[in-house]
Amino acid sequence: MRDPGVCERCAGEEVRQVCARCGAAGTNYLAGRCERCVLRERLDELAGGGERAAVAALHPYLEALAENPKPQTVLRWMGKSRGYETLVELITGALALDHEALDGLKRGQSTDFLRAALVRHGALPERPGGRAAALGPFIAGQALRVAEGPERLALRRFATWKVQADLAGAERQGRAKRTSHLYARTKVRVAADLLAWLAERDIGLTELRQEHLDCWLAEGTSESHRIRVFLAWAVREGIAPRLSVPAATSRSHVDPLDPGERLALLRRLLGEESLELGDRVAGSLLLLFAQPVSRIARLKKKDVAERENRLFIAFGNEPLALPEPLATLARRLRDRQAGPASTGVKLDSEWLFPGLRLDAPIHEGALGRRLRRLGIHARAARGAAAIELAKTLPAAILADLLGFDAGTAEDWGRLAGGEWARYAAGASERLRSPTPDSSFAAGGATTTVLTTEVSEREGGSAR
Repeated sequence: MRDPGVCERCAGEEVRQVCARCGAAGTNYLAGRCERCVLRERLDELAGGGERAAVAALHPYLEALAENPKPQTVLRWMGKSRGYETLVELITGALALDHEALDGLKRGQSTDFLRAALVRHGALPERPGGRAAALGPFIAGQALRVAEGPERLALRRFATWKVQADLAGAERQGRAKRTSHLYARTKVRVAADLLAWLAERDIGLTELRQEHLDCWLAEGTSESHRIRVFLAWAVREGIAPRLSVPAATSRSHVDPLDPGERLALLRRLLGEESLELGDRVAGSLLLLFAQPVSRIARLKKKDVAERENRLFIAFGNEPLALPEPLATLARRLRDRQAGPASTGVKLDSEWLFPGLRLDAPIHEGALGRRLRRLGIHARAARGAAAIELAKTLPAAILADLLGFDAGTAEDWGRLAGGEWARYAAGASERLRSPTPDSSFAAGGATTTVLTTEVSEREGGSAR
């Protein structure tokens, strides 16, 4: 029997820690209490010092924080995030619980993350007008960069009645893309850049000349060419002369990835369990099916569906059957429960590749960086995959199954040497008698799967 004066660790026995508050066995987080009890105490203390109406409105969100499956994540968030500072101000009544008050904060993305979580848990209503409405404070801030007068008025008119109105119309009609609001901000910011530059030189908008514009463009950034939208509007309004804005310089050419390197990357993604599951699936979709990172990032769980004992994914107009073992990986990713977001709230995401925000997928830039860490450079890898596909399939099929623009698919076909006509004559025989080289492990799954799709379609049509 152990001496009561000797601790379990010193006695060589298993250390059994029990929470002094709830009695659960687990890690002693603070003063004999477990992480969950400490979290509950701190949230109760926060609510106890809050304004009654705010506490009632925020109660569902506070409960979601308290019930998070990883309480230590929430405790860390409470200790270092500016989003938690905002939550304290909301619950104490120092900050109104509405979108306008959150718009006025200058705390970066932490406010966006918190706003999304509050909306998800019913503590804050959906913003009327979508992201177009959120442009208001940004427009006001950009207008302050221009001296009061006709130029500032012109900027506000352009930003409100052109940019904001166009974005609102796109949202109502379902045409808005993930980056539409960012493009809208760019158009406003670039217009403010030009007007501020002109003001420093005592040049009015009506006095703008080509030499002024050329000088500003030469000093500007890669986004400066987007000024053409503002200048076209100003010409229609009769407040600026018609000037020429050169097209943006196209990106430099990137050679396609070497075929052997592409297959080596595929084998690694499909075979190494130590790699993150989402990275394995995303990289495989790029390397096999030439999918752009932006489209991969926007895939939803509903885009990956079972049909006739096979797993299909929707890139274009027709779903495409995924080969093994990619199908198994994609199924695991679809069915995996997402981890906690930066606000500590458990995610229930519709996205196949969820991001940090509760209402958004992973940003395409972040996904691209993850793939680059694995040695997958999107443009080179996508070019190699597209050329391989275009060698064996007609442009119309590529466009239909993989969501390519028809013209883009035709361009890939020409770049690949237009081998479809030669391939088609022997395709049926190869499909009836597959060789070992057409197996997935050898890198032939793309051709095998897609040509099977073509064969099934043509057979169906014949019947």
